[in-house]
Amino acid sequence: MKHSFSRHLYTYLSHRPLFLSLIRAKELALYDEHMKFMHPVLDVGCGDGFFVSCLTEDNTIDVGIDIYGSRLEEARGLKAYKKLIYYDGKKFPFSSTSFSTVFSNCVLEHIPDIQSVLQEMYRVLKPNGRIYITVMAKPWEDNLFGSMILGHTYTAYMRQKQQHMHVFLWRQWQTSFERAGFTIEKSIGYLSPKACRFIDIAHYLSIPNLLSYIFLKTWVLFPSLTVLYPRAWLSRLIERDEDKRKAGALFFVLKKE
Repeated sequence: MKHSFSRHLYTYLSHRPLFLSLIRAKELALYDEHMKFMHPVLDVGCGDGFFVSCLTEDNTIDVGIDIYGSRLEEARGLKAYKKLIYYDGKKFPFSSTSFSTVFSNCVLEHIPDIQSVLQEMYRVLKPNGRIYITVMAKPWEDNLFGSMILGHTYTAYMRQKQQHMHVFLWRQWQTSFERAGFTIEKSIGYLSPKACRFIDIAHYLSIPNLLSYIFLKTWVLFPSLTVLYPRAWLSRLIERDEDKRKAGALFFVLKKE
């Protein structure tokens, strides 16, 4: 996983802000290690498609879906998907048992009705199919650097800023998946308390990236400067798995029997 993490971190830092790069590089490494693409493959909440473009070769993912108002149009230029579809955020526009693999990266915490989306994932998944999914967990909020200083006021601010509607403990996420009918084959924690604190600080270090995107439509003006990041230290901070009870985020492999 170490080589995979380092490669993904370099790629992300060249194209996206520091705080996001740290989280996504670890998630890409987890998918690299544990995910098996059995076609057809569905990506729920595909966004701008950059994450998948780092994970796979061109046209590896059969279908990506996202809601109206998302950044799905940006994904079309990356050619990571065979097909991209908008949907209403409720019922997936597919027949039952249409996909062998479903994955969704840090999407569920943004959805008002988690169980209805999980039930749709279950419906469109074939028997013996698998879902690969990441979610933010309660320790993420508890360990934000700002929360340690300003308490609940900062936690509430960041929850609104990040549009997190549900940030559960590990066992609460597990219960949600089991309630939808899935068998949990694997669960892995990532983002230690220390990593959560640093990533929170990195939000503010990444303000120049935000300004660059607002005015120039590019997140990173000078990709070659990424060599200045202390990547060895960042790798030690982020790449290791974490106790699920303390982890700021969780990776699950779910099976439909």
